[in-house]
Amino acid sequence: MDSSIYTFAAAAVLFLSALFVGRAVFQWHLPRVTGYLLVGLCAGPSLSHLVGYPTLLDYADLARLEPVSHIALTLIMLAIGMHFQGEHLRRWQHRIAALSLCEIGITFTAVAIATTITHFFFGDVEQIAPLQVGLFLGIISIATAPAATLLVIREYDSAGPVTDVVRTLIGLNNLVCVLLFNVAVFSLLPPSNTHSNTLLSSLLLPPAIGAVAGFAMSVWAERLRSTSEEQLLILGGAIGVTALCDLLTVDAMLGTFTCGAVLANASTRDRELLASIRQLDYPLYVLFFALAGANLHIEMLPQIGLVGAAYVLLRTAGKLAGCLLGARWAGFGERHEKWTGPTMLAQAGVAIGLSSTLAEVWPGPGQMLQTVVLGAVVIFELGGPIAVRLGLVHAGEVPVLTLLARRAPAGAFESLHHVVTHFRQSLGVPQGHRLDHAGDILVEHVMRKSVDTIRTDTNFNEVLHLVAHSRYDRFPVVDREDRFEGVIAYEDIRDMLFDPYTSNLVIAADLVKPLSLIAFPQQTLSEVLDMFREHPDASYLPVLDQADHGRLLGILSQNDVLAAFRRI
Repeated sequence: MDSSIYTFAAAAVLFLSALFVGRAVFQWHLPRVTGYLLVGLCAGPSLSHLVGYPTLLDYADLARLEPVSHIALTLIMLAIGMHFQGEHLRRWQHRIAALSLCEIGITFTAVAIATTITHFFFGDVEQIAPLQVGLFLGIISIATAPAATLLVIREYDSAGPVTDVVRTLIGLNNLVCVLLFNVAVFSLLPPSNTHSNTLLSSLLLPPAIGAVAGFAMSVWAERLRSTSEEQLLILGGAIGVTALCDLLTVDAMLGTFTCGAVLANASTRDRELLASIRQLDYPLYVLFFALAGANLHIEMLPQIGLVGAAYVLLRTAGKLAGCLLGARWAGFGERHEKWTGPTMLAQAGVAIGLSSTLAEVWPGPGQMLQTVVLGAVVIFELGGPIAVRLGLVHAGEVPVLTLLARRAPAGAFESLHHVVTHFRQSLGVPQGHRLDHAGDILVEHVMRKSVDTIRTDTNFNEVLHLVAHSRYDRFPVVDREDRFEGVIAYEDIRDMLFDPYTSNLVIAADLVKPLSLIAFPQQTLSEVLDMFREHPDASYLPVLDQADHGRLLGILSQNDVLAAFRRI
């Protein structure tokens, strides 16, 4: 059989297997990403050689499909950059920098010290100095897998303050990791082993290429109005940045990340462009994760040794402790403290790329470190998406309906019945029975529990800052026991913007307006939909606990209600 035909057949098997296994693992409360990775792992050479069954995708097939992975990774880094918006940075100000610095610092320090000491006592000190082991592994441990994390966020329709922070932290993590890695390569390795580029060009050239491309794409996007044209612009621009960076032997991930960041902050149509990406990228992402699973070297797990074990354990502890302490230091809420850490555990593409570069520019010792990283990636890539799901669900940013609706798909006979019924209707046969109405769903199954709120004693300047960067048109106000007091809207405070004397005396309690338009957990969507129809200017409803004196439980947005009706 011609090799290209075999590769196409293998790709078809991957897509269909990913569909089946992705649905199956979701029934076991696992992200679909985990299923895609398992499909690739079973199809790839590593597990098949270990167990002894025929290999579906050998190394030659993986090499032929590698351009697909590169394109998918390009779109992933572009999307991460497009979530790196100045609006979020202004909203959190120094707090996001403090959280990121704490998380990065603790993770790097913990891994660097642990792997240095472990290699000093149990490793081959003559081949590679313990300090170099610690520094390189510490830097690589900072990276968080953007692809797995973003896809889990997207799969579970997660939205809220924790999700926004996670997206920004991923961008900062990988940005700092790539920059520190380039500095370490040029500072710690002999000049003969490094690329022909200078340190300055390696650090500045990719962002410059990405910035120019992002600005040019922003200008061009103003002239486009159809989704298909936007998709062509995004694909052509992002792949062009990657190709140019590869040609100049500089970091392409840094270039595409910068391109996305500039595009998000310079273009007036960044939301439309991001939506256009989402309409074309999912099949690429599925194949990307399947190929990532096929490329996992499971046979390396026994080879990572004590250094690898220290890397895995201390990176996990560093991410969890760093996010907890960083969120507390930066003044984020309790949900951020508890659940940001698990969402940062996944690790794959960036770490694999950096370890491969290290093995190339530092033969021998670099290959030993690559083995440690690849073995650890097997653990973090398979367990990371599960940890991301855990963090998002417990943070209260995944609607319960998203979990319930997808855990109860139609059975095989029911699906056959639907198809036959629809086929009969197409031929003119009268319509059969209808599905149950979505209006019977309860508010507690759709609301989002993680909410940005204002305390009644918050000063005016902080109120103005929070309202200006809110995703809603009104901001809920609560007392110290989280009991709902009312809302503050921008139009209620704009008259005070030009009176600095008065604004210095005002707190949130002076601005709050009681709100009668509220919802309760046991109400049905039909009832709240009628409320939205009667008040078309309302974009969301606060959800209160009747039994606990009006404690704020969450937010029910009009978009989530409409999405629930569409889903059913």
